[in-house]
Amino acid sequence: MQRYIRAFLSLDSLAKPANVGAAWIGAVVAPWFDSLSTSGKFWAWILLFAIVMSDWISGTASAKRNESYRSDYGNAAVLRTVLLLFIPFIGWLLDKVSMTVFEINQPGVAYYALTGALIYHNWVSMTANCARAGWERWIPNKVLNYVGSEIKAKAERALKMKNLL
Repeated sequence: MQRYIRAFLSLDSLAKPANVGAAWIGAVVAPWFDSLSTSGKFWAWILLFAIVMSDWISGTASAKRNESYRSDYGNAAVLRTVLLLFIPFIGWLLDKVSMTVFEINQPGVAYYALTGALIYHNWVSMTANCARAGWERWIPNKVLNYVGSEIKAKAERALKMKNLL
């Protein structure tokens, strides 16, 4: 028992380079993450990220169900998704430029406008994909009617993609 207590209290097991590196990263990243998570901008971006990922999942399920899945289309969507997730940063920069260059103090206007528009657009796409994937019974009819034009556009695009095969 004494051997286990000595091993537990020994700094030899803690003073490994990997542990020191992990502690340093934690000491730098944790405060940064903590300051980010208190910002509404961070949570708006997380919401956008969650909806974009849900759009990907439902879009893949829809394409496989409708037999219009094409890997080249999906590969091109990777760049589109990176750009989508980068656009809020551009809004943040616009806000910074408006404050520092033009002395217009309306922090977050461009950021939230761009992020909100992207959230809405991807929510519509995700909802239409869910309906096309066969999950429409969990979506209220009013919502299905609201995104009806997107469902129709996705169905037409899927038919065009099938004809290209």
